Amino acid sequence: MTYLRRRITHFFSTFSIYNFLLLAFGLPFLSESLFLFFRQSLLNSLYHPFYFVLFLALVFLYGNFFSQLQSNEKLFQNFSLKGAFVSFLFWLVLSPLFFFRFYQLLLVWRPLPADVLSFLFLYRWKILPVLLLLYVLLLYGLYRVILVPRYLKRGLTLKESIQLSREKTKKRPVKQLLIFFLIPFAFLATSLLVKLGFIGLTRLLVSQSGAMCLLLLYRVVQNSLWALFFLYLAASDKKVVDKEAPNKASIVWLSLTVFACLGLYTLQYMQSFTTQRPNTPISISHRGVSGRNGVQNSIAALQKTSSQYHPDLVEMDVQETADHQLVVMHDEDLQALAHKKLRVDEATWAELKELTLEENGYTSDIPLFSDYLAAANEINQKLLIELKVTDKTKATILQQLLPLKEQLADHQLQSMDLDIANQLKERFPTWKVGYILPFDLLGAPKNNLDFVNIEARTANGELIRNLQHQKKQVYVWSIHSKQQASIYPYLHVNGLLTDDLRLLSHYGDDIKGKTASILQFN
Repeated sequence: MTYLRRRITHFFSTFSIYNFLLLAFGLPFLSESLFLFFRQSLLNSLYHPFYFVLFLALVFLYGNFFSQLQSNEKLFQNFSLKGAFVSFLFWLVLSPLFFFRFYQLLLVWRPLPADVLSFLFLYRWKILPVLLLLYVLLLYGLYRVILVPRYLKRGLTLKESIQLSREKTKKRPVKQLLIFFLIPFAFLATSLLVKLGFIGLTRLLVSQSGAMCLLLLYRVVQNSLWALFFLYLAASDKKVVDKEAPNKASIVWLSLTVFACLGLYTLQYMQSFTTQRPNTPISISHRGVSGRNGVQNSIAALQKTSSQYHPDLVEMDVQETADHQLVVMHDEDLQALAHKKLRVDEATWAELKELTLEENGYTSDIPLFSDYLAAANEINQKLLIELKVTDKTKATILQQLLPLKEQLADHQLQSMDLDIANQLKERFPTWKVGYILPFDLLGAPKNNLDFVNIEARTANGELIRNLQHQKKQVYVWSIHSKQQASIYPYLHVNGLLTDDLRLLSHYGDDIKGKTASILQFN
């Protein structure tokens, strides 16, 4: 505990209040202005490759300021071109953390090729951990050379600077490694918790002025948190700063910068309060249940949910068996619901129809899709049908839909496999067909489908705005709270999927939901 207290005390002695405020308000003012400019330009289809140069200039500015703080010098004092370039590269590697929403904006409006994105989505649990590990290793390598810009400014060669930095950062490797991983993770986790905490506080709001104060306070807290993270990175092997008082001109300029930054945030939030009005998304029962009222994807749950809650759509899942029968089942195997180590695409219909599924205190058999579809048509319940494909069923599953073509005409279909979704639209151009995004951090692949179903936990406003700009409908899955349900109508999404339809019972233009929406998506 004494060691930790000593480290914290030393950290706060390595920077001045002036530099802290400059980081909390000055640089954020520039980055926020540039981000808003990029967003508006993209919304108006005015993107130009030169914009990327502006972003690199912003990264260079951060890198140069980082080098200045490392050396306890004034801006451009003892300027070193090599040092500036190394700092720029350093911050270019860090930019996915500090400028994540710039990358998100670019990936949304200039997405990766559809085949690449589809491949990443389908094999995300294998690919993304590897990419994350490689990035972490890259960050650790960066940490070992973090002092290079400082030594370059002292006139040392690049080789000498790298050697000195590696020597300085190799002491107590286990402890340094733990600090390297834990401190950044603590900053990121704290930033997320702050956001969730402020969204929770919106429940207490009663007026727009209170909401405005809450939003500005949120920005100040988040900016301060990231300023401290920036200063932590610059404080490596740094001595105590001689905190001389800034001159009057510096104080005036800093004051103007703080007011300009807060003014920009205020104007942005006032515009959101003025222009945002909620719509009424359609209600969609996730897997045909609501409030644990049956076994997911069972005919009994479909009938009960439709009769009691009258959802606009009932979402359900279809898979193909080994003998080419379509059955209604979400999981690829039967372990969770039937306690059997058996895959749907490896089992025959004769095997599956003998099984009993158990969930929420109810039991059910596995229905054929044709029976489920007939039951839905009998009670005039529209379906949102997800085709779940595997390597074994991808080539044949669409063929099994042909005998049901007439019965499917009034329903909607979707798939997490983009190729299957595209084939569906080509074969049945009059059907409403959509694509399911498993997560929303990389944007959506370009397609000619009718809607995109995005995942709620990683949903972002830029993606929703982009899809709407393409005249596509947007569904969101899955909603788990009334507050979450109140946020999305302000972005005019078209449908909300939930396991509890009671959460979607009320949409109102209230200050709580509007403020929570701004916090979530701006």
